[in-house]
Amino acid sequence: MSRNPAVEKEIVEIEEEDDYVTVIGTVIRSNPNDYTMIIDDGTGQITIFGDKLYEIGTVIRVIGKPFEMGKGINAEVIQDFSSVDMDIYHKIKKWEERI
Repeated sequence: MSRNPAVEKEIVEIEEEDDYVTVIGTVIRSNPNDYTMIIDDGTGQITIFGDKLYEIGTVIRVIGKPFEMGKGINAEVIQDFSSVDMDIYHKIKKWEERI
């Protein structure tokens, strides 16, 4: 069984009908009671349901399935992106769009 690859999106662009998405954002809230985090990418905020929590202020990349009209993501993968230079990352993304 195969599934569609995750599409990189900003939070504001996520729709419930998206199959799998990738978002990068900063953890602004973390709830150990239900293993949820809220991340912000500058375009919006979204709740992440996963099996690992990160500290507030940590930049993470989340790959998963959106639900509830794009209000949340069931995370399959959560990666710490704190060591990534986001300025360079965004420059590369803009460069890739031109190709």
